[in-house]
Amino acid sequence: MKLKIYIVEDCSIIAASLKQMVTRMGHSVAGISASYEDAVSILTHINVDMVITDIMLSGKKNGIDLGIYVKENLNIPVIYQSSITDSYLMQQAMLTQPLAYLVKPVNKQQLSNALLSLAAA
Repeated sequence: MKLKIYIVEDCSIIAASLKQMVTRMGHSVAGISASYEDAVSILTHINVDMVITDIMLSGKKNGIDLGIYVKENLNIPVIYQSSITDSYLMQQAMLTQPLAYLVKPVNKQQLSNALLSLAAA
């Protein structure tokens, strides 16, 4: 199953790398945002199968805030990816019931496994 994925990442190099990984796996990228606000304004107008978001984003709100918004308002599965391994922050992220929490740098196998669990559902 080909998934339509939206990426939220404030580092353009990492966003480009994720986009390349996703497309090489046969999925499509519906768009990329660098902030919570930008992502929310776009996600309310498009149809996607999944959101991959960094925890730390540009602006006042972070990826966990986005995960909460997406789960409560759009019912779209979320994958977090972050270089932060702080146990409190990870615990807060896990409360939103993400599909996965991937530690940067994300490798193809980790991402593939997370995407397969959704594609198989």
